Amino acid sequence: MNKRQSLLPRPVQSKPVQAGRQRTQKSSSDFISGLSAWLPITTVLLLATVLFTFRLESEGLWLDELTSLQDSSLNPIEAYFENQLRPLYYFLLMGWMKLGSSDAWLRGLAVIFALGSVFLVYRLGRRLIGEPEGIIAALMLALSPLIINHAQEIRMYTLSLCMSLAGTVFLADALLVEKPNKPSNRTLAGWSLFRLLAILTVPLNVTLLMADAIVILARFRRERSVLVSFGKWFGLLVLLWSPSISSVIQESSPSGNFASHHSSAVPPPADVLVRQLKFWTVWPFAVQDNAIVAKFYKVFTLLLAGLLGASLLRKHKSQNLLWVLAWFVVPLIPIIVFSYLTLPVWQSRYVLFVSPYLFILLAAGITRLWHQWKISAVVISLAYLIAVGGGLVHHYTVQERPDYKFNIATIEQYEQPGDAVIWSYFYTKALGHYYDGSSEVYARDLRDLKTDADAQAWVSQFPTQYDRWWLVLDSGNPASDSVENAVAQAYNIEQVYTYEQGSKVLLLTDSQ
Repeated sequence: MNKRQSLLPRPVQSKPVQAGRQRTQKSSSDFISGLSAWLPITTVLLLATVLFTFRLESEGLWLDELTSLQDSSLNPIEAYFENQLRPLYYFLLMGWMKLGSSDAWLRGLAVIFALGSVFLVYRLGRRLIGEPEGIIAALMLALSPLIINHAQEIRMYTLSLCMSLAGTVFLADALLVEKPNKPSNRTLAGWSLFRLLAILTVPLNVTLLMADAIVILARFRRERSVLVSFGKWFGLLVLLWSPSISSVIQESSPSGNFASHHSSAVPPPADVLVRQLKFWTVWPFAVQDNAIVAKFYKVFTLLLAGLLGASLLRKHKSQNLLWVLAWFVVPLIPIIVFSYLTLPVWQSRYVLFVSPYLFILLAAGITRLWHQWKISAVVISLAYLIAVGGGLVHHYTVQERPDYKFNIATIEQYEQPGDAVIWSYFYTKALGHYYDGSSEVYARDLRDLKTDADAQAWVSQFPTQYDRWWLVLDSGNPASDSVENAVAQAYNIEQVYTYEQGSKVLLLTDSQ
């Protein structure tokens, strides 16, 4: 090689450049693929965020929400002994209340756990059945008016939902481990921990352990060492829960506080499991006034039952579906039996924790129809959207909670020095939360009024040293009409304000 040739630039090797370009293209492709994989559940979570926070503060707090605030205002020791039956939510709410005090902020804690539940039901459905079923189940949970209602209240029910789902996700990971591997201690610890947290939120979550036992025994019946490992973590769960067990037994007795506060509760009807399909999914409200609409929802409920059956006929991954069915049905059996034999505990909010498994089963039914009868799947999906749309419209447009907030807002807007407030509701907690006015408040409920003479005597005891009186009248009490008639005889009614739940605020002046 001569000198001139040595000074010329050497040709660049093309292979490393091509390899680098291939790596870049592959990395870019992986990123896009990963992004597209997360897009469906991200979209569902964004939709859930909108639905869970829309009109979050439009209705005032109801009694149970006010009770949550009252109990969480205690010091931690008092709060624990006051709510030893289910202490977890109150401890979380204590910290949450230190960061804000508006109704929307206080309800935001339940929103967080509701969003967590949407993601976890997707994770569980995807793990056990498949990606489409996970997405559909998450969408059903996000659209459920019942879930949205509990996501928008200062109560523990979405926390219960989230904790129970987290425990089931860990258990599913343990169940799906392949031989010769065994479930890790981390997985078993996650199952035990989140089951405990769920029970400390709503004690009825303990019934999930019955379903867990069935699926664990069915899966690992020939692997004694695995069953022993589960037994150890179950024993730890019971040990940590033991301080609350006595409270559960006491509260569940006919003479307990729960029984005294739910004396009007009745056992569930014979068709409760079929009827509950509608409540969990699309319409958790009173019967519709319109006969055609009512008929539509009855037919739709039967359609859901058929869809549930279709999911169980699916051969692919049938074992996993049977696990989901166990988590859905088995916990309900002792709750129904207990409601008939001892104390009615059947309430939608108490059994909310089994609803995600229903959504997974329905999602499996829809995908089965899609693979075999696409037109049927499309028709049922459209019917579902129509039904749930009606439920969502009702939820966002019809006031379901008491008028406390609006009663007090009216008084605060128009009160003057020298006014007094007569509060006739039995519950006075709303006054402490909402009322910031300057008038003297007299809490006198209507419970003991039976006759017109009782109503007249009740009105005659109004304080007399004031220029005007604001009477907040609980129109849900049978004595309210008699009281209003007695007030009309003794005072001038200057103004009457009426509210959606039927309550009234009357501005009174002296008739003399």
